[in-house]
Amino acid sequence: MSEALTSDDWKTVLSQSRHLAGSLVPAQIPRGPGVYAWFREGGCVYLGKASNLRSRLSTHLATSLDLSRSTLRSWVAVRELGLERAYTRRRPSAMTPDQVRVVTAWIHSCELAWVETESAASAAALESALLNHWRPPINAK
Repeated sequence: MSEALTSDDWKTVLSQSRHLAGSLVPAQIPRGPGVYAWFREGGCVYLGKASNLRSRLSTHLATSLDLSRSTLRSWVAVRELGLERAYTRRRPSAMTPDQVRVVTAWIHSCELAWVETESAASAAALESALLNHWRPPINAK
């Protein structure tokens, strides 16, 4: 991740306040557009964009049996449960409560940071610039 530290864009993301995902209350998350980063053991593991941060992050923080609406939750299921990606992306995916608990526990133990942007287009541009410089492990799939 040392390369990421040389990018001004990544420095902006990495310098944001981090929140324990499992303790976040939706009201703490802004409704505007932006880029968000998930951290585990100090390193960024996933990066995304949203036209509405609160709505998108709520999808990632959800505890429903359907993982198909969240790329992050879907990839965590692949990684932690050894499931096929096609299975976790099927709409709706039919996960067991025990499988969802594993995914939710992993996600809730992460830290989360975000950068608000002026528009959805600027969020997309920032995400693209960040991912062109370095791909976090879950984005690299």
